[in-house]
Amino acid sequence: MGILDGLLGRPAPGMPDLDRLFDLPAAVPALTAATGFAPDGTGAVCHRLVEGGPFGAFGRAQRDVVRLLRGDGTRETGLSAGPHGWGWAHVTRPPDAFDRLIADLHMVNSTLTGAGYGPYLLCSVAGFRRGDEPQRLLLVHSPGRGTFYPFAPRPPGEPGARRRRNNTVETRVRDALAGELTMEPDTGRWFPVWDAPGL
Repeated sequence: MGILDGLLGRPAPGMPDLDRLFDLPAAVPALTAATGFAPDGTGAVCHRLVEGGPFGAFGRAQRDVVRLLRGDGTRETGLSAGPHGWGWAHVTRPPDAFDRLIADLHMVNSTLTGAGYGPYLLCSVAGFRRGDEPQRLLLVHSPGRGTFYPFAPRPPGEPGARRRRNNTVETRVRDALAGELTMEPDTGRWFPVWDAPGL
């Protein structure tokens, strides 16, 4: 916190709670047993974009993320920008490599936090599907609160599905994971992530 923040009484941004991500793999069996959803191999980290372009300090941190992700060539990676000043670092691994996918997401978060951009992290998401159904599920981790919540956008082919959520799926997922993860109790904080890669 800067001197001016202290004088004006503005609170310093909290450090993100990143290690809760590692609770996800152990929660998957309960999720799959109760709902049928299983990992689809996709994940991403959303962060606020920082001014300065690719040659500034944040650009260097992004390049570090890409270099680390592409290190062993065992996953597909990419960076993309959303329409509201947020960017995504996304990763794809085989669905049966969920532990490694979560380690990748944690590494992205840790790299940006280590470079001083922890307060710019919005969320991490991990993707799930139920067999061949078009319905997708994202489990969203909010690092600032250390909590999880489900986001289930209605499939694009459904009548009236544009930018609508499947509340029934989200409620079932929350109930299935209540004893496994620290679920966000305030549903008003279940923010939609329409711009997540793959949606």
